[in-house]
Amino acid sequence: MEDGFENILGLDPSIHLLRFARSRLGHRFCPILGVAENLPLRPGSLGAVITCFSLRDVVSLGHSLDEFARATRRGGALAVVDIGKPDSTFWRALIGFYISYVMPVLARFLIRGRTVGNPFKVIVLTWKKLQTNERVLGFIEQSFGPCALKSFLLGGLVVFEADRFSVWKDVLQ
Repeated sequence: MEDGFENILGLDPSIHLLRFARSRLGHRFCPILGVAENLPLRPGSLGAVITCFSLRDVVSLGHSLDEFARATRRGGALAVVDIGKPDSTFWRALIGFYISYVMPVLARFLIRGRTVGNPFKVIVLTWKKLQTNERVLGFIEQSFGPCALKSFLLGGLVVFEADRFSVWKDVLQ
């Protein structure tokens, strides 16, 4: 427990990625085949949720965050690290240009010979449907609780940190 985690649950719809993660993380990693919109977990069973570069891929942002909140006990935490979509039209256009045109070329150069095609092209599609950083912050606060947004690289990289306290949705349950 030198990293502060007792057990690590890994959720992914790909059995191949879960097997790979298990081979790297060992016996404390518990793979769960599934999606964020329908977590196969009891209410309040998690102490924290950490999602890295995957929240933009969910079908329903609001429903996924509601599920994270349901599965996280009060006093728990949520951390999201992902690409961002700046609220400023200028910075959003600049980051959009980088993600659409520069990043795929860099990725192709850096992964040449190691994989077929360019798997990073899918990021362009997910970035286009992504909500702006402030809208994502609002969704997190509505579902999970108080949230802080830290942005880097002109808003193209974001970190959201939220605490799981009682929110209006808890009162209705």
